[in-house]
Amino acid sequence: MDIKKELYIENEYGYTHQDPDAVLSKEVIQEYKEKYNINTNVHRTCVNCQIRQIEKYKKENDDDPKGFKVKCDFIPKGLPAGSASKVRQIADDSDIPYDRAKKLVLATVDPVAWAELMLGFDDSNENWAIRSYQKEQLRCSAYRLACREGRRSGKTFIMALKLVYYAFNLLINKGFDSSGNEVIEGPSIMIVTPYQAQLTNIFNEMEDLVKRNKELAHQVTTGTADSLYIKTPMFKMEFRNGGSIRGFVSGLGVKGDGSGGGTIRGQSADVIYLDEMDMIPEDILDKVITPILLTKPGVRLIATSTPIGKRGKFFQWCLERDDFKEDYYPSSVLPHWDSIKNELLKENTEEGFRAEYMAEFIEGSFGVFKPSWIFNAKKDYEYHETKLHNVMLRLGVPNVNEMIKCIGIDWNKNAGTEFFVMGYCTSTGLWIALDAINVPATQYSAKRWMEEVIRLNYKWKPDYIYADEGYGHTILEDLKLYSHRIKAKPNKTEMDIQTARLNDRLVSFNFSRNLEIRDPIDGKLIKKSGKHFLVENAIRIFEDGRAVLPASDDVISKQMLNYIITKRHAVNNKPVYGMENRHIGDHRLDALMLALGGLTLESSVYSNSGQMEISIPEFFGKEEFNNNSFSTAGDQEREIRDGLGRYKVPRAYNILKIMRGDGSDKQDAEIRQKYYNEGVWDVDNKYERKRRGQSFKNNEESSIMESIRNKNNNFRPSEPISRGPRRNRRGKRSWRK
Repeated sequence: MDIKKELYIENEYGYTHQDPDAVLSKEVIQEYKEKYNINTNVHRTCVNCQIRQIEKYKKENDDDPKGFKVKCDFIPKGLPAGSASKVRQIADDSDIPYDRAKKLVLATVDPVAWAELMLGFDDSNENWAIRSYQKEQLRCSAYRLACREGRRSGKTFIMALKLVYYAFNLLINKGFDSSGNEVIEGPSIMIVTPYQAQLTNIFNEMEDLVKRNKELAHQVTTGTADSLYIKTPMFKMEFRNGGSIRGFVSGLGVKGDGSGGGTIRGQSADVIYLDEMDMIPEDILDKVITPILLTKPGVRLIATSTPIGKRGKFFQWCLERDDFKEDYYPSSVLPHWDSIKNELLKENTEEGFRAEYMAEFIEGSFGVFKPSWIFNAKKDYEYHETKLHNVMLRLGVPNVNEMIKCIGIDWNKNAGTEFFVMGYCTSTGLWIALDAINVPATQYSAKRWMEEVIRLNYKWKPDYIYADEGYGHTILEDLKLYSHRIKAKPNKTEMDIQTARLNDRLVSFNFSRNLEIRDPIDGKLIKKSGKHFLVENAIRIFEDGRAVLPASDDVISKQMLNYIITKRHAVNNKPVYGMENRHIGDHRLDALMLALGGLTLESSVYSNSGQMEISIPEFFGKEEFNNNSFSTAGDQEREIRDGLGRYKVPRAYNILKIMRGDGSDKQDAEIRQKYYNEGVWDVDNKYERKRRGQSFKNNEESSIMESIRNKNNNFRPSEPISRGPRRNRRGKRSWRK
């Protein structure tokens, strides 16, 4: 039996989500009870939840009897034993129907029954029914709940209903009064949203629900006129049982303490609800929410969001934390989905549809570096192994001595200085991470950092050293002066010889200044922001799959995933780069980008040093070859690729193929047959014969070829673009212009 098929539903787009109406057989339930000790004397929803959680996080051959790690109070299976007589008594005393009396008793233990009883929800009324997946969320008593849902799925409504239920029914022990009596009050509920409009929407939703029952509305003590809540100095709704619901705004652009919507810091809560959590800054969670969870036991935390793509805490709570229950529902669970899906598909891009309505964590829609680029770059090696020939050979570097190396340095007086060594393999086009060092900041930081530069310079003998000019500009000047003095030293050691070359290798790089680079197409100088060039250069290398990182360097991986576009300039729309989480930092990443940028600026087509001849691609006709043999567009493409391979031109090249027909091999053969009579040209073996240097058999074939070429000028050969090298008369390689 495939347990996942029993517990999940796959929608028409291939997304699998939990089935709130799943019913498992007694045999399956008993099996999990025996193996994982699940609680079976609970509501069916709880049984399904326990098994789903175990299946989601269990490892192979996992016999852990504590497989369910989510803390919760469970949902009662039904009324306790002996309740039937109590129901009859209530029905008789109150002169109400038995079913009504049963619902009164059931409402004391079941949130759905309470909502139906107190607020008039009714499954028979399509416009006022609680959907099955919403019932599961309303009933769920998990202390850590993450709800990942698509747009329009109704998450704001059901969370507003859940908070209203808590406000009237969740009782909190507040200690004892002066007389020694136990104090029981309603809960303190905190709502945090990224924007005030969302906060207003939630409070309006709660107000509408409460107003459906005049008795409940009378229990609210705040508000003026028709409103049941106040907005200043913060959003607040208070109740006669001592409970309260407070709302705060803390999104992008709001101060770190959340003071944009009333100061959050210093607040306390029994229930915390984070709406659209993926847009709430991680600093707010670290500085405000986490302290509450750590200092006050028993706090319930609920987070809902439609993912925006980042790999933050919401991603972790949904997919990596086995102590969180995740509810995942794409918008396709809507009862009226079929009537709106076509409109949504037209209004959105594929990526937007997947993110907004399928609630998928779309990589790259938030971060600068896509996770797949980083994971693809990871290889099984360590930094201390990069001097070993067999390790480098395994990474794709046949000769370590042919590598061009650059050290990137990012100085920081707080986090310490990061040194990153990158090497470029000219034969394979790979960029290999060779070394990464962090030297902490100390009382004698400058001296220690200078020593590390000298040590790494001697160890790696780099071609270039690119260092952040900012904080380290005086260190760079001191190093150059020291290098100049070493040159005059007699009887120099090997380290002295390398140190004397520091003056030529050190390059001071200013992130905020513009730099001049050479356009690889026409050779003209263009200006580019230093920061933007470094970031775009690193993106291009990782996107092309040419970067190699050790799998064990979690620091660089986390910093790359943590790198985001914080905003864009209003004038030119240029991105402003920064960190999503300052605890993770970006200093090693800056050192990496400096090393990559140094190699690119000094030794590539973007170099402004005049080392490389600029090549401008041009069209040229077939007559230049002085060759009468006919080639189709497909033949020409293959021949050019063969030539590029033989002459070992750089890996990054483009071939423009001017197709006749649809460009297929079949069409290629038909075109060839169209211009040559059968027997004159070997259609199947033409390319193989040409590749081996064979030509026409005799002059007769050549004359036939010439007559066809000249007849009515009907034949026009396609004109490919080629950037391959050629040999001049002295046997040296030159570039075709």
